Amino acid sequence: MKKLFILIAAGIIAFHMSASAQDDYQKNLYMKKAASFNKMKNAGIGLTVGGIVLTVVGIAVLADAVTMPYDTQSQKDAADAKISIGAYATSFGIFATGGGVTLWAIGASKKRSYLRKANSLSLNLNPNLNQKLSLAYRF
Repeated sequence: MKKLFILIAAGIIAFHMSASAQDDYQKNLYMKKAASFNKMKNAGIGLTVGGIVLTVVGIAVLADAVTMPYDTQSQKDAADAKISIGAYATSFGIFATGGGVTLWAIGASKKRSYLRKANSLSLNLNPNLNQKLSLAYRF
């Protein structure tokens, strides 16, 4: 009877240790992915803010170029250069803002998803030799 009890206890402990190792691996994987998507979200925030600033600067340069006098050829060339710079800055700023908002939204959504997965109840059925079934509740 003692041998049976020891065998059952050893089996339960071995099962618990293998389930714990699998859960730690899975949780670490989800946390790494959440950190990666957090970096993506932060890059999106930076790109959005930079794009908005560049758009505002481009519009200000365009507005300044329109009010310049066109008396001589050099003034006309300077105004044309300002118009070109303002147009490029505005268009690049708009594209940067659009890309930044996209990165920000996707990064925040995926980060939230992986954090939810890392902190949830999971049932793993793995067809490998070491582990057949595990049940884990993470909080």
